Parts: sequence; C-alpha cells; structure tokens
Amino acid sequence: MTQRKVAVFGLDGITFDLLQPWLDEGRLPNLARLLAEGASGRLRSTIPPVSASAWPSFATGTNPGQHSLIDFTYPAQDSYEIRVSNGLTVGVPAVWQMAGAAGKQVGVVSLPMTYPPRPINGFMLCSFLTPSADSDYTYPAELKDELTDACGPFPLRMSEKGRGVDPAIFVRACKQLEIDRARSVQYLLRQKPWDLFIYVMETTDNLQHEIWHLVDETHPMHDPATAARVLPDILDYYETVDRLLGEMVALVPEETLVIVLSDHGFGPFHKFFHINNWLAANGWLVFKRTPVSLLKRAAFRLGLTPINALRWLTTLGLSDMRKNVKRGRGGKNLRRFFLSFNDVDWSRTRAFSVGNFGQVYLNVKGQRPEGAVEPAEYEAVRDAIIAQAKALRDPEDGSQVVPVVYRREEIFHGISEARLPDLVLHTDRAKYVSFGHADFGSSRIIEPSTGQTGHHHMEGVVGLRGPGVLPGVKLEGASLLDPTPTILHYLGLPVPEYMDGRVLTDAFSDEFNAANPISHSKVGPGGGSAGDAIYTDAEEELVMQKLRDLGYVA
Repeated sequence: MTQRKVAVFGLDGITFDLLQPWLDEGRLPNLARLLAEGASGRLRSTIPPVSASAWPSFATGTNPGQHSLIDFTYPAQDSYEIRVSNGLTVGVPAVWQMAGAAGKQVGVVSLPMTYPPRPINGFMLCSFLTPSADSDYTYPAELKDELTDACGPFPLRMSEKGRGVDPAIFVRACKQLEIDRARSVQYLLRQKPWDLFIYVMETTDNLQHEIWHLVDETHPMHDPATAARVLPDILDYYETVDRLLGEMVALVPEETLVIVLSDHGFGPFHKFFHINNWLAANGWLVFKRTPVSLLKRAAFRLGLTPINALRWLTTLGLSDMRKNVKRGRGGKNLRRFFLSFNDVDWSRTRAFSVGNFGQVYLNVKGQRPEGAVEPAEYEAVRDAIIAQAKALRDPEDGSQVVPVVYRREEIFHGISEARLPDLVLHTDRAKYVSFGHADFGSSRIIEPSTGQTGHHHMEGVVGLRGPGVLPGVKLEGASLLDPTPTILHYLGLPVPEYMDGRVLTDAFSDEFNAANPISHSKVGPGGGSAGDAIYTDAEEELVMQKLRDLGYVA
C-alpha cells in the first residue's frame, strides 16, 4: 500500500438530482464509467452546506468545530468587523500536509480555501479567493511562471460574461474557463511527481446558482422559451466537463485510487430570508438613535437599499454604476448612505447574523466588546430565538421557513468550537436561503430571490474506483468527512483519532480490508492556525468583490 496513489477530482456542488438523467442517457460517459466501475453514493455535506466550510471539512476529515471555517465571512472575535476566511483560518492539518509529512509527494490545484499557498512536499495552485493575478498563488512561487509559459495564464476569476443578462453567454464562459484551466491541470499530471493529487472544478457550483430555473420546470421563475434556447449550451457545458474529467483520469496511473466527489448538493430555492431584519423586528438587534442612523433607517423603510439600488440602475441601463454597487467598490463609502452594521447599537444588541446559512451569534458579555447578553441569560435568549424561528411562517402561503434550529454544541465540537455561531437556523433548503447581511441589503424579511435560482442542498456525490474497490457497490451514509480518512488509509498512513470521518471500508472488498487493517494515531488536532488572519485592505476588497459577484455576500 505504501506505493499506492490517490487522485481526487472535485466537481463543486454536483448532484444526482440533476445529473442522473444525463448519466442514464449516456451524455456523461466518463463520470458514468467511474461510478459504475467502483463504489458510489450520495455524500452528506456539512452544516451549513457552504463550500467555505465543506471543503475544509473534506480536507481535514473534521467538523467545523475543529477546523474553524463556517462560511466565507465571519465576525472577528475581538470586534464586530466582518473578516474573510482563508487558508490560514483552518485550525487543523489538511490531508496533503499529513501525507507530505509522511514523505508522500502531493499536488493540490484549485481547492477552495487554500489561499495563500504554503510550503508543502509538492506543489499547490490556489484560485478561489486569490485576490488577483499579481498575487503569489502557487507553491513553489516559480510554478506560476512555469505554467504561464507552458499553458497560458491560469484563470483565477470566475467569468461574469452574460451573468444576469444572457445565460447562454454565461454558460459558454464557464465552459471556456474549465477548458483553459484543464490545460494546466493536465500539464501538472504529466510533468510533476505525486502520490496524492487533488483538483476541484469550481464552475459547476457557479453555473448551477444561475441556471437552476432553466433545468427545473417546477421552479416559479422557469421560462420555457429561455430554457429551450439555453439548454443545448447547458448540456454542452456538462458534456465538456465530463470530457475534461475523462482526459485527466486517463493521465492517472492504473494502480491509482480515483475519487470523484462534490462538497454539497444543489437544488432550487425561491426566496431570501434576511435574518438581521428578522432579529431587528423581534428586538434582538437594535439600531443607534443618532440623527444619521435614524435618517438611514427611515430611508431603509422606504426602500433605499442596495438590492433596490441594483434594480433601479439595471432598469435605467446604468451598468457601470450597477457594477460599483454590486461589487461594493468603495464599500465603506456605500455604508455612509445605506443602513449597515455601522448603525447597530451593539450595547443593546443581543444577537446578530453574519453569513449565508442561518448563522446567529449572541453578543455575550465578556466575549464581545459591547456584550449585551449576561452569561446567566444565555440559554434563555437562545431558547427564545429558537422558538420564534420555528414559529416563523411565510406570509404568502404559510410555509414554515425554519424547520430546524441547531445549537452550536449539537453540530460542532472541537478546538475551534468557541469561534462558531451560537445557533444555526437551518431553513427549508428547497425554498429559502438565509442571509446575514452586514449592510442590510433588503428591507424585507422574506422576499423572492434576486439573480440566483439554485442553491446548496445537503447531499452531494461520491465515487471511488481503483485496486481493492468493489465495482457496483452503493455507499450508504457516507459523509464529506470520510474521504480524508479513506485517503490516508489507502496510502498506508494512520488515521488520527481526532478525525470525525471514517474509512469507507464498505467501498472495498473483504480481501482488501483483511489485508489492510486500519491503524490510528493519537496525534492531536493542533497544527493549523485558526486565527483571524486577514488580507491587506486592498486584497480584502478584491476578494469581497469576488464573493459579491458569486452572491455569497451582499
């Protein structure tokens, strides 16, 4: 087993719910072959099912309470500033660090939440949340120029061509980005030594946010005419991704364990749930009484919000100004005009939300600078928020918006638990997506979605193929935390006892399992940083622009 290799190909957000008919029709032959010749099944994501938390959970085999990442943004522990997560925020070692320390050569390409690159026993290329092409996004540093000379520049930024205007153009742009990236990936597979290789195709997620209403006839925003026009491009995109996957797998030695997976599933959503507006309506979030804040609140109630500003500028055809609002250029200046966290009276605020998936943080005395919740009333405040959240109904049809609320300790545990939200309001994922806007993007509590029509669901995809894997096995109960223990075991390395995931022994034959018993190590979960590592102001603004473009922050 010490000579074995593992190649992991991530397809961000893919789901059987969308792909199965195309798999059955033979449109995706390479993915279909991988799944049929190995063990496969649905893969349960993390709570919340967001890439910023899910991919680190895959990489570390741990829950967010260990590795610390919960979303792309989070509130600083020593202030109410919004910080941007990055690779330095991860609190426990990743699989490539453990494999590299054991002498294995590793390669990691385009895996979210790895920027900035750090020294490893091999090579790394970061893409998502890399501030710009001028940034140092490879290890070793000279790999950047090597790839540019051999393959052309590696595309870092998701394309915005046609987004929100013509979905066919946007789909084609996503396809071209994957084609351009694949040249570098195939070069690395051919030219560099590796025992563990990881590559993630990111645009599958990006695309599905935008086109779900076109592939889902039951979606309230479904437009049959546009769907008929764009569907050939959508199919061409997925067929191209499948072709590129096949070309990459063909470059992998035959004795390699190949794993294909997604970090979460995908599906429709119809409406936004603006949590901070709801918290304010219930008295848990309170605004300042200064003349400026009172004026901004009055304008907010009348509809002067960033989302409405986007709509007005779009209607007027002022596209350049629209981009400035959407991308938050001069965000600090925008907050002078729009209601924001700058207008919150923290000394009277007991709870607030930051993030995309229902995260609620309590403003506890002794934990935050202007804490308003006495430690003795902590549980009572949580109980009250839980009760009100579960009672919330959509005024349009009476649907329950938040069927489940998790207390922090119910889903998170580990060395980083104290950094994570006190509650997670888990909405009905098929209908509602919750947003904790630091700039109060809308004045409503529940409203129809703007732009995006698909969002993250809990069940992704996993498939394993290689020596020892049983062909045709259907995996049951697999978790995103399981692939890393499986990878370590397959490479002949011990699995740390602190990991929450398990080795997927049911994917392998009895003979393989008998010949290769699992070994564990008692090494602790330290080794990451889990600090409030921040970009420079200029870098953070560039990263926030990317997150706004993708719809992950207001």
